[in-house]
Amino acid sequence: MTFAPIAFEIFGFQIRWYGIIFSLSIIIGFVVAYFIARYRNKKADETINFVPFAIIFGILGARLLHVVVNWSYYFGYFPLGKSLIYILDFRRGGLAIQGAMLGAILTLLVFCKIRKLNFWLWADILVPGFILGQAIGKWGNFFNQEEFGKPTSYPWGIFVNPANRLYDYASYEYFHPTFLYEAIANFVLFILLMFMHRFYKNKPGRLPSGLILAMYLGIYAIYRTLIEYYRVDSVYFGPVKVVYIINFIALITALVIANHVLKKFKDQKK
Repeated sequence: MTFAPIAFEIFGFQIRWYGIIFSLSIIIGFVVAYFIARYRNKKADETINFVPFAIIFGILGARLLHVVVNWSYYFGYFPLGKSLIYILDFRRGGLAIQGAMLGAILTLLVFCKIRKLNFWLWADILVPGFILGQAIGKWGNFFNQEEFGKPTSYPWGIFVNPANRLYDYASYEYFHPTFLYEAIANFVLFILLMFMHRFYKNKPGRLPSGLILAMYLGIYAIYRTLIEYYRVDSVYFGPVKVVYIINFIALITALVIANHVLKKFKDQKK
């Protein structure tokens, strides 16, 4: 079963399901963050203040990383003027979620510095909404028939139209729905992070802020690496998939964050 990627048209302008789902994922993610802040008895309005900056710099980070990873595509096949047009044309697709993570985290760092907020605490508050948004946003890939994996005969394999199949897999019809695998994993991680917030709420002072952020970065990097094994549209740096390199850096970053906040927390306890 497949669906058309175009939801409807307004005055000749096509509205795609990907854009609708992407927008909903952002809204739902920040609504969740708002209520987490209220649950933790923090200034929930700060999530509203952060929204425009997170959206702008998160999307810019996602697009920038996508362009960097696919540099040879954008600047190897087209004249410079057309390359720049394609880079700015977000409707052509191409957003790297790791770039959105980096853009949002750096923006939050500056935001918390200006607003005199605890960065680690607010990172913890925001990331469950972010991963839930990722889970929802993955369904945009379903409508675009992208981010599918290797051919499969399993009953949950997804049919891919011939026009969307890679050249080497043109003779196959059904493929691993890797977008679905990641959506499910993202939702499970969201539930885990929400249980962590419950622990912080019920047992204050037992753990330092920042661990939820570290869990998000580390756990996501691990299962994204496993799912990437099935992907057939990966970009390579030499013999290695670029995502493997990014996920390795994310995992190390998660361990560094966890070590930093735990050490600081123990020193304060002393």
